[in-house]
Amino acid sequence: MTAERTAARSNESAGAVALDLEEIEDASVGGKAFGLARLVAMGLPVPPAFVIRDAGVGDYPADLDDRHRALGAHAVAVRSSAQGEDGAEASFAGQYETVLNVSGADELRRAIDLCVASASTERARSYQVDVLGAAGARMNVVVQRMVDALAAGVVFTADPVSARRDLLVIDAVAGLGEALVSGEATPDSYSVGLDGVVVRRDLVGDAAVLSDTQIAQIAEQARRAAAHEGHPLDLEWAIDRSGALYWLQARPITTLPADLNEFDSVLPGRDDVLTISNVSEMMPGAVCPLTMSFTGWGIDYGLQHMQVSVGARQEIDPVWQVTASAYGHLFLNLTGNLTMAAGTLGSDADQTAQTICGRVVPELEDPTPMPFPRRLFNTGKLLRYCFKAPSVVEGFDKEVASFVLQPGPDAATTWRDLAGKLTFFDRSMAVHIQSSALSGFYSAIVENMVSGSANASTVAEQAEAVRLLAGASGVESAVMLEELDELINLVAAHPDAHAAFVGRTPEQALGWLRTEESLAAGLDQFLHRHGHRGYRELCVRDPSWGDDPTPLVQSMQAAVHARLLTGGRRDIRTEVVDTASLSRGLRWVLPKAHNAIRRREHTKSLLVDVAHRFQIAFRHLGEQLASEGILPDADLVYFFTVGELRACKGQPAPAAVEQALARRIALEYQQRLEFPEISVGLPQPLEPQVLEVADGVLHGRPASRGVVEGVVRVAHTLTEAAELAPGEILVTPITDIGWTPYFSLIGGLVTDLGSSVSHGAVIAREYGLPCVVNARQATVFLKTGDRVRLDGDSGSVTLLNAAVDA
Repeated sequence: MTAERTAARSNESAGAVALDLEEIEDASVGGKAFGLARLVAMGLPVPPAFVIRDAGVGDYPADLDDRHRALGAHAVAVRSSAQGEDGAEASFAGQYETVLNVSGADELRRAIDLCVASASTERARSYQVDVLGAAGARMNVVVQRMVDALAAGVVFTADPVSARRDLLVIDAVAGLGEALVSGEATPDSYSVGLDGVVVRRDLVGDAAVLSDTQIAQIAEQARRAAAHEGHPLDLEWAIDRSGALYWLQARPITTLPADLNEFDSVLPGRDDVLTISNVSEMMPGAVCPLTMSFTGWGIDYGLQHMQVSVGARQEIDPVWQVTASAYGHLFLNLTGNLTMAAGTLGSDADQTAQTICGRVVPELEDPTPMPFPRRLFNTGKLLRYCFKAPSVVEGFDKEVASFVLQPGPDAATTWRDLAGKLTFFDRSMAVHIQSSALSGFYSAIVENMVSGSANASTVAEQAEAVRLLAGASGVESAVMLEELDELINLVAAHPDAHAAFVGRTPEQALGWLRTEESLAAGLDQFLHRHGHRGYRELCVRDPSWGDDPTPLVQSMQAAVHARLLTGGRRDIRTEVVDTASLSRGLRWVLPKAHNAIRRREHTKSLLVDVAHRFQIAFRHLGEQLASEGILPDADLVYFFTVGELRACKGQPAPAAVEQALARRIALEYQQRLEFPEISVGLPQPLEPQVLEVADGVLHGRPASRGVVEGVVRVAHTLTEAAELAPGEILVTPITDIGWTPYFSLIGGLVTDLGSSVSHGAVIAREYGLPCVVNARQATVFLKTGDRVRLDGDSGSVTLLNAAVDA
């Protein structure tokens, strides 16, 4: 025995203790060893191993050689398992040493010393201070039998990039997994859904490293481990030459926000058909939990209220029936909306889909109808419900005028006032839906009269019905547009418009408007009348134009720039319909349809006004909670639900505050997700889709007549829309009121979603812009710089010349 070996043996009882994995009871042995012990406790296959507690250089357990021999005649891996390593707060990835293929007693001791010494390097000590606040973590060492690996890798039971917990991600390389961990090898990557289906494969070579059977085995066992631990895991695995799967490491994923699916709905039926159409116009993208629980429930309440009012539903169910939430996004449940078709005459799945989505939805099937006498009776109630809308709206005008939210001197008092008045928003939504029902009723009659048949109009007949309905004058949205147009004209006529307004940041341009007396008065007058409107105007977190005018000013800058370049403007127009050429039935119904359109736009404005008042009150509550030290900042109030605020009486506990902080981070991930227009069951985010485009022609629904050729500008956000040049054709998923100023600039509009009564369709008609809605794939198929022919008469968009990449 060498002198070095003799000296080492003299220290083998000093302090280091060896434990089998089955003997480990807590995380005092470090995250790596504790993770292995947990895997063993679950019954998952783990290569034999032991851990050395409180290891030191030259300090080895007395029974080290016996334990080493018990692992068999195999090489071993020696890994660090310091306290704090591979824990919920930090991974310490790459900070400490790992030694593979260790054989013999002397090599084992050298490997243990290397692992222990790695905790004292400058790099590791700096990381310890940054993450743990102090250096000098206690070191434990895992000694584990090596797997003669055919393939190895890691599996994340939640996607660490997208934060989706419904996706499991497997990275795999041939041979040992160390090349993957060190970054020396590029792995195959497989994403697996909850149903076990591989939704994405990224292969490095021609042949996959893993078979589908192996992928399924890894996914099943990894998900079992995560379910056992109650949180997502990052695990290392290896498959040996015989095909046996082994688990080498398990640790929490340290970078995830709150669960993106925390507020997913439980659907009334697992195969319910859902859509983003219509609702995306009010609330595109993901929303905060307060908006989901406040506005989302308000929409569901309003729609259920209609169904109860006409006898199609017995009572309002507190579980969402007509809307749904998934991944922080709001959806309409088309199947839930079909309750009306089941309970009344004259409606079916196709008509419901046409009303909401602007097209027939094949996935939506007609419901089992109620007995005919009941449907006949309910249809009478439906007509009464619709025709009572004018008197209901008149009374509601008075209610809104007297409605006041009164913040108190502290958060608790403010919440009591808020909580007692929350149902007024639900009532506002119910009134707007009743007003919209009458408008939809008359619009359907007009289209059916034009086509001469029920729910079977051609594209040309749809376009003619749109032309007739667009003849309504005095519509509130058009009045707002006219006033905004006049304000833009005033700014464009100012001699300093280009230098002081167009050529500045939105904040600087707003400051200039405020200092110019004539312009400031015009801006103030516009905001006094319409300041409650804005982008995502039913979201309680997003500010209105009145609260933050800079988004409005940014779009005004683009419009003013266009007028300065072209020397002109596009006049808003309401086409006068020659009623003498119409049938007697159309001459009778069209004025009523126009009145209903005006009333619908008026109640929409009232609804947004009420929502804005609650928005101000919630903001004030957040400011008070922050000033009282309950929240770190006022914005965090939006990351509690109404139910949570009610349960804690507006005084969240520290643990709830931590959860709200994690939800705020989650919203950033949720905003990146996109969804198909139609989903069966709870919607799943889109993976790359195959475009269904024939001969370079997209087909949608005609929404405003006319034909124009021009250059495309694809814009998903208002920030992207700020790049619009005069005459370009705007291609976007959907528009809401916040996009309005750009309509004086563009040459035409194409939207993926929407119907003939969507915001974009209505405003396009008022400007005389050709418009196609429900093109479904326009923002994917078309690119900025493409030249297209937009035909608002036939509902087609033809690619003439593709953009040349720079």
